[in-house]
Amino acid sequence: MIRINNKICFLGNSGVGKSSLVSLLQGRPVDISEKRSPTVGLEIETTQLEHLGKYSIWDFGGQKRYQFMWQDFLKGAGLAILVTDSTEEDVSKSKEMYERMSRSIGSKIIAIANKQDLPGALSAKDVQRKLGGIKTYGMSAIHKELRDRIKQILEYEISAK
Repeated sequence: MIRINNKICFLGNSGVGKSSLVSLLQGRPVDISEKRSPTVGLEIETTQLEHLGKYSIWDFGGQKRYQFMWQDFLKGAGLAILVTDSTEEDVSKSKEMYERMSRSIGSKIIAIANKQDLPGALSAKDVQRKLGGIKTYGMSAIHKELRDRIKQILEYEISAK
């Protein structure tokens, strides 16, 4: 399979913060007081990573009715990011999702344990262990001061062999 290294896919269950992470990456404010609409199917944006150039960011709708399309959307991705909201329930669902899709992903995959700012959130280390060892980074998409961190994570993971 040919990989298009400039394609990054964000996948995960509905409501875990995939679109908020993309907004953070793009420098748009994330306001949790606003009623957010779920992503319908797929949204594609372009972002500039400082040392690596332009990247296509694919934000997958997390509702069950769209998950059947993910395998096709993942084709050719240089990096897939499994996003979880750092709760026991979602991490368990995310692990099942990963196990179903792992054979067909065909690209490097990491996890982001989002919503680390919420009470009772599992640590990134605990999420990584529960997901079976997938490299996991802690994040909180609503904190604009973490924009450089998400960019650094992406640049590091894309550059790492």
